[in-house]
Amino acid sequence: MSGILSHRPAIHAMRSYVFRRRFLGFHALPNVVIAAIPILIASVAAVHGVGDPYELYGEYILPICIYFALPFMCMFTVLPILGELYDNTSIGYFYTRPTPRWVSLLGILQGSLLALLPILLIAAIVPGILLMLADDKSAEHDWLTRIGGLSAVLILGAAPYSALCLLLGVWFKRAILWAALFLLGWGAFFGALPGSIRFTSPHRYLIGLTRDWCQIENTWTGMFAPDPSPPTVFTSLMVIAISSFAFFWLAGRSANKRDVL
Repeated sequence: MSGILSHRPAIHAMRSYVFRRRFLGFHALPNVVIAAIPILIASVAAVHGVGDPYELYGEYILPICIYFALPFMCMFTVLPILGELYDNTSIGYFYTRPTPRWVSLLGILQGSLLALLPILLIAAIVPGILLMLADDKSAEHDWLTRIGGLSAVLILGAAPYSALCLLLGVWFKRAILWAALFLLGWGAFFGALPGSIRFTSPHRYLIGLTRDWCQIENTWTGMFAPDPSPPTVFTSLMVIAISSFAFFWLAGRSANKRDVL
């Protein structure tokens, strides 16, 4: 803790830089476009009265946010920052400052999360409000519980996915393909398949949280097999916390071994 406190100015400087680059102006456009997808779907469903709004939010909007929006937003937030630093050769400056390399990485991670959270909340809350206004059957409390649950899951999921992108961005100069493989393949796809491989995926534990916090048994009906032994909330939170720390620690170790000059 004392090490973090002693490096607070450097962490704050990098955090502010990343937040400005990935949240303000043109650089936020990719995440805004992704967030617009569930909003558009909810708008069409609300206007045309397609199906049960409450069930539609749980079966379609929720998995779109977790399977699609979350991993892509993490990739489009973290990886471009590292790519810019490599392209303009600034990475050498940050890695040779009289501070440990993990300090710059922590600032990048914190700034990325700050830039991510508002857009993730928009992707979860706005479709929920649109569908809730079009729903005359489900209770308002149920809606708020489901919307709040998805918002919390996305916020928590941003930590391990962003830390994993940070690790891949440090390890590879062009990490987008590796990030897509890990976040969409190992993260989302394998985490929803039957078998023991799902136990290694952070995605399984995000879906586990949605079962308790959003009151759903399955998502995107018929697409993925239900988990026969879903993790508890405590287990899911522990796995998310440990994996976030582990990915960041590995990113720091990789940065120390990386020759950038």
